[in-house]
Amino acid sequence: FNQIVPGYFSRVNTEGVWSNGSICGNDTASERNMVHKYIVDSVCYWADEYHIDGFRFDLVGLIDIKTINAITTEVHKKHPNVIFYGEGWDMPTELTKTDCELTIQPNSPKVPEFSFFNDTIRDLLRGDIQKDTSPGYIAGAPVSKEVLNACFMGMPAWAANPYQCINYVSCHDNHTLFDRIALTAQNASAEERIRMNRLAAAFSILSQGVPFFHAGEEMLRTKPDGKGGFDENSYRSPDEVNAFRWENLSKPEYQKTIEYYRGLIEFRKTHTSLRHKYRKDVLNCVETIPFRNSQVVIYRISSDEEEIFLIFNASKDTVSIELPLGNWELNIHDDIAGTKALSTENETLSVTPISASVLTRTK
Repeated sequence: FNQIVPGYFSRVNTEGVWSNGSICGNDTASERNMVHKYIVDSVCYWADEYHIDGFRFDLVGLIDIKTINAITTEVHKKHPNVIFYGEGWDMPTELTKTDCELTIQPNSPKVPEFSFFNDTIRDLLRGDIQKDTSPGYIAGAPVSKEVLNACFMGMPAWAANPYQCINYVSCHDNHTLFDRIALTAQNASAEERIRMNRLAAAFSILSQGVPFFHAGEEMLRTKPDGKGGFDENSYRSPDEVNAFRWENLSKPEYQKTIEYYRGLIEFRKTHTSLRHKYRKDVLNCVETIPFRNSQVVIYRISSDEEEIFLIFNASKDTVSIELPLGNWELNIHDDIAGTKALSTENETLSVTPISASVLTRTK
């Protein structure tokens, strides 16, 4: 691009060298008029001609708000259901203009048709991404219940509305979820590690916002580096690292985990009260239930049609939970998830270690 107009398409810092907030050698100068136009025209072309219905912007925090809003506005004129999301990290880029803002998480109110990866829920559930062996909630580590509750409600501090939260615990970058669990819960048994994987999935998929999971996460994907460790940046690694290990599907523990993910997705699709778009609606229907155990969080969701009671237990002990008065259908429990009633419960429920239990009733 810079051979067309030298120095125009990329940002140059005050020392006359390429700005490198991306840590990739240069940053695109989206704030310049013709770069802005090129990006907007390109995305519209891909949506029109190739029918692409979703766009993830890598390091969208390096792109200015004006450009992102132009993209979403123009594409949505013809294709209202196309989704846009990206990595809204605040990177140290050097802008070529003083009157523009970047598409970072705290600016979510200014880009209302764009969503962001929710690293808040990621780090709470699996541990600080900057520290490989730092455990998170699913491994029994103490975390802020206040922040965890806010994430469940799709309202981390930076988010304007739940639909702007892409909730995830693993993606293309960093360790897979199962490898991360192996690093942070080294003394846990194989069964406990699988339980942690399922607990992370239950929390992220059932939270308000938009669920996202890494390909293969549902089959306990791992990326061994051949040296006794795990590859966390495998974009240039061979197939023996990145491959899906289909042979594992014959093993019961893998089959159960896949079925669990399927059940969570089916449950989420069935219950519209898990999918509120706006903050005001969440505040009207989602209630946090206090509980003495720091490793247990409980929520009650009420709508005109139904109630949902959700319990997440990250402890290694079975916990007894007092249920609201009346009869409840148990849909998710231990290693089973779905929409069918497993049993009818009232008064109390015993929630197994490192698991989620979800009950429903119609009004």
